[in-house]
Amino acid sequence: MENKEKIAEHKRRNRDMFNAIARRYDLLNHLLSGGVDIYWRRRALDCLKGGRPQRILDLATGTGDFALAAARIMPDQVVGIDMAFEMLRLGADKVRDKKPPMPLGLLVGDAEGLPFGAGTFDVVMGAFGVRNFGSIPAGLAEAHRVLKPGGEILVLDFCEPTAPLFRQLYSFYFHKVLPTVGGLVSGERQAYAYLPRSVGHFPQGQAFVDLLDEAGFVATGHTPLTLGISAVYQGVKAG
Repeated sequence: MENKEKIAEHKRRNRDMFNAIARRYDLLNHLLSGGVDIYWRRRALDCLKGGRPQRILDLATGTGDFALAAARIMPDQVVGIDMAFEMLRLGADKVRDKKPPMPLGLLVGDAEGLPFGAGTFDVVMGAFGVRNFGSIPAGLAEAHRVLKPGGEILVLDFCEPTAPLFRQLYSFYFHKVLPTVGGLVSGERQAYAYLPRSVGHFPQGQAFVDLLDEAGFVATGHTPLTLGISAVYQGVKAG
């Protein structure tokens, strides 16, 4: 199978998988993380350096939790994009219930082929979704393209902790407990077995920072969170 065909098949499988687990996705996120995922999103947004952004793009927005969390920095507009329609449908329900109302729009689309012109956004961000891209370099290149000069990229995702004892405990939970509980609640055990596999394949720490550098970002770096379970990655489009 050609590389392009492999990427397309990977994206199709992920789209179908997230559509299948959409109904229980938020519940399981908060349950399996003990609610710390909410803190991680807030902490990631605190890392933004450029003041109040006018326009934000949230990649692989899912049900919109990261995009909705951005309400606290009072942007003029937030756009969330995702390939999984069922996730977006649930996200739209949350947007409608948001008080006060938030200027947030959700649309079906591919982060590796964004339907926006160059220099459209002040911030491009993504939480727990970039590792699911068919091609991470292609997605980062698109993020760079649609950012304004001086705009920021912000990526939050899981990591594998490095401290030996904690790494062993975390590995047991991540590879044994999480797929079992996630599978029982969602009825889709394979989806929650995919999660630790995807984290294991994701370029972490300096390896992801190197990808940001290769995509053309400057002032890149990363900040580990909660004993290295997750990390915030940042960069700026020069200009």
